Amino acid sequence: MSTSLPRLAILSASSLLLTVACSTHKKQEDAIPKLTTPSTKIDPYDSHYGMPKRDTNGGYATKAKYKKIITRIPLKANSPTRYKVKKGDTLWDISNKFLKDPWFWPEIWDKNQKIKNPHLIYPGDLLYIYQSRRKVKQGNKIIEVLVPQIRVERTGSGKPISSLAPFLAWPRVLDKETIEKAPYIVDGLDNHLLIEEGQTVYIKKLRDRRDGQIYPLFRKRKPLYDPETNELLGYEVIYSAKAMITRSKGKVASATILDAKREVHVGDRLLKDIDEKIVLNAPMVAPRHKVRATILSLYEANLISGTGMIITLDCGISEGVKPGHILGVYAPGKTVNDPYEKREKVSYKYLKTKVPVKVDLPPERIATAVVYKVGKKLSYALVTKSKNAVKKGYKIGNP
Repeated sequence: MSTSLPRLAILSASSLLLTVACSTHKKQEDAIPKLTTPSTKIDPYDSHYGMPKRDTNGGYATKAKYKKIITRIPLKANSPTRYKVKKGDTLWDISNKFLKDPWFWPEIWDKNQKIKNPHLIYPGDLLYIYQSRRKVKQGNKIIEVLVPQIRVERTGSGKPISSLAPFLAWPRVLDKETIEKAPYIVDGLDNHLLIEEGQTVYIKKLRDRRDGQIYPLFRKRKPLYDPETNELLGYEVIYSAKAMITRSKGKVASATILDAKREVHVGDRLLKDIDEKIVLNAPMVAPRHKVRATILSLYEANLISGTGMIITLDCGISEGVKPGHILGVYAPGKTVNDPYEKREKVSYKYLKTKVPVKVDLPPERIATAVVYKVGKKLSYALVTKSKNAVKKGYKIGNP
């Protein structure tokens, strides 16, 4: 399992349309999404895969009126009472310093301060956490409860910290036609099989030509299929480096390899670079509706994944999933032998023997992941916290 943290993710040109479609949902942030269920099969363990968290009014995201109950938000035992935001911090990092469940961050934000947006925090800002008293009606009684709150002293400047940007890599899922139409490297100046950073390469089929233009380089990887219908969803492509065009005239363009993250090969494709800072800075929240999905693939891993790694999910806009959604990762249950209870089994020649009774164990949540890129049927999520190895085929639910 790789221990290196992935970097910034970039959407493909085709994925940009999906991102724009996703952004239209922002105006309906509190609306109940119209969902499509990934599977029509009844899962006996569905209740084990988490349910929507209660909102600040204490109810679930339904059209019914909310019952006003204060949600208990657990603080970490060793959480600081004051913290100065540093350059390179992410919202997830800071939330994790204070809270056992970081997605409760917006719910403990002091609404009476000048800074209204809990996701706009700058390096140098001072954060203070304290317990405030709140009156709650329970039956015929009014009681006081302590709830944590956070205030910020705006002493920082520059650009606000992102939610996840420093962690993310460059995964994309493209259809075969898009890949085959993309320009590609036909050779390198030194005729090496593996092309290194700083070397010159020659590119064919480059249409949008301009000296100095920079393209990310990708390589076609494995196909991804819908686990229910076996429909081909596309091919995962992996990022290798950047190519800066140095000579755009003629049938074959020249370029220099920059920022190589892995070896560059003849045949690697050039794709358009797309800025997705708005998506990467999406606020992290627990989805207000029921989410059920499956891990389709592990990015840059074959068998297992863990904290800081990227997973591909078979859910997207159709299931109401958005960038910033916090999800739970669940390992499947297993079947074990009861150590005491036996049952009678008739074997060969009608011989009766006693064998252990089989016991089905339920699924367990073993990790937390944050969605940062969403398409129509697929999404990418970063594993931010894992107790055990994350594997392909594990289930995704509410945290």
